[in-house]
Amino acid sequence: MTVAKAMYRVFTEYDAELVEINPLALTTDGQLIALDVKVMIDDNSLFRHPDISVEDSDYTMEELEARKYGLHYVELTGYVGIMANGAGLTMATMDLVKEYGHEPADFLDVGGGASKDSVKEGLKMLLTDDRIKAVLINIFGGITRCDEVARGVVEALNEVKTNKPIFIRLKGTNEEEGRKILAEVGLKTYETAEEAMEALSKAIKR
Repeated sequence: MTVAKAMYRVFTEYDAELVEINPLALTTDGQLIALDVKVMIDDNSLFRHPDISVEDSDYTMEELEARKYGLHYVELTGYVGIMANGAGLTMATMDLVKEYGHEPADFLDVGGGASKDSVKEGLKMLLTDDRIKAVLINIFGGITRCDEVARGVVEALNEVKTNKPIFIRLKGTNEEEGRKILAEVGLKTYETAEEAMEALSKAIKR
């Protein structure tokens, strides 16, 4: 109970979005010890906490840049760039990449209702990352509009010249318009994430 109360106090006093202890260990003498803690503070509340600075965080420069555009980005160690909408779909896409024997280079969630500007900036990050050999975009449009995603992809390609192959699965709201926008610039779209990943895997092996 003491641990729960302390977490609640931190959460409320520091305007936290997340307070997480994982793992919480029980020692042989009955003591609870937080072995690892993660705290995320709402950026909008930093003016109330002059003792906290963004520079104090563990974010990389790329991760901090992504936050400016409302992107949830985590840099990983692989070579397949990933962009998806929704944390669950992004994680499932990472699993798919590993299932095909490859390693994800990032976790990049553009979120629900992603704008073309956020998609553009996110894709630019992936295209300018020297570690990345190919990009997999997996969009299931509900609130997110496929045509808006497609416009963001096209604008990113207009600003970043690249030879990196991009494999896109578009499904959902305005998907036909999105597919048409991408086809006009020579980008193929796939019905399923598995089809897109199969093509990506073959491209990397070549």
